Amino acid sequence: MSCIYKGEVIDTELSKNSWGGTEQMRTRLINNIDKSLLENVAVHLSRPRELYDDVPNILWCHDLAEDPENKILSDGGWEKFDHFVFVSAWQRDQYILRFGIPFSKCAVIHNAVEKEYSPRQKDMETIRFVYHTTPHRGLELLIPIFEALAKEFSNIHLDVFSSFDIYGWPERNASYEGLFKRIETHPQMTYHGAQPNEVVLEALDNSHIFLYPCIWTETSCIALIEAIKSQVLCIHPNYGALTETASNSTIMYDFNEDPQVHANYAFSVARQVVQTMVNDPNYFHGFTYSDRFNLARNNIPSFQTMWTSVLSRFKQNNS
Repeated sequence: MSCIYKGEVIDTELSKNSWGGTEQMRTRLINNIDKSLLENVAVHLSRPRELYDDVPNILWCHDLAEDPENKILSDGGWEKFDHFVFVSAWQRDQYILRFGIPFSKCAVIHNAVEKEYSPRQKDMETIRFVYHTTPHRGLELLIPIFEALAKEFSNIHLDVFSSFDIYGWPERNASYEGLFKRIETHPQMTYHGAQPNEVVLEALDNSHIFLYPCIWTETSCIALIEAIKSQVLCIHPNYGALTETASNSTIMYDFNEDPQVHANYAFSVARQVVQTMVNDPNYFHGFTYSDRFNLARNNIPSFQTMWTSVLSRFKQNNS
């Protein structure tokens, strides 16, 4: 998508108008690492467009192994890169199985968020659901699930922060306009479109449940990390890297390829959680006050330490 070449950002046609998760992580790397460590390398953030002969090339993978853009790694193409950084062990294993990349060429550095976990009391008068990722990842299942929940519970509300605008692809919103309209016309839902990350984080601070009937194979899921760090009870399937990212801090159900079966699973779990919260408001705080919500590996110091370790070996080799 883009490249950090000798400390300078080189944008591509895919990244120049994007402010999604990959671009957020690029900014966090640049802002939190010793600048000298980036002066002797090229860090490619997925989908490389040009490799460099004068510095080591590191591929920081954010996409799925089967993404067509990864054909450059086929038939030994991975040997053109000096090292690989993955955002989850699950993702790393998929690349190793598909392309035969040696473990010795790989590092796993989990995505990090700047927000620190700080448990506090939340107002329980209205149970606020939140969805804060792109539409294709599960919104089409969430809306009918929430509509069914709203028929039983008058004290719940859903805030939706979702749009392809964050990738600079507004034209892709067209197929979801019907869903957006259903949200806008429902008295217990609010559609916010694409908002800056600080606005989303503020909403998360006032939310209780991130119901995520995910149908997209996540390689990490920054939205889930942000929700956990914001003391939001998360409900999602055990799909892709979500199990690893959740790290025993969420409520999971079995993934199913059939949309109706998947929706039924998610509805049943969410209904039980809401009913429990209605009957016992202390249930929410008892669950989310747990130390397991403090995911230390997803904080900036851990991220900084891991990247320093990877980049230092190339600085030493070039010195």
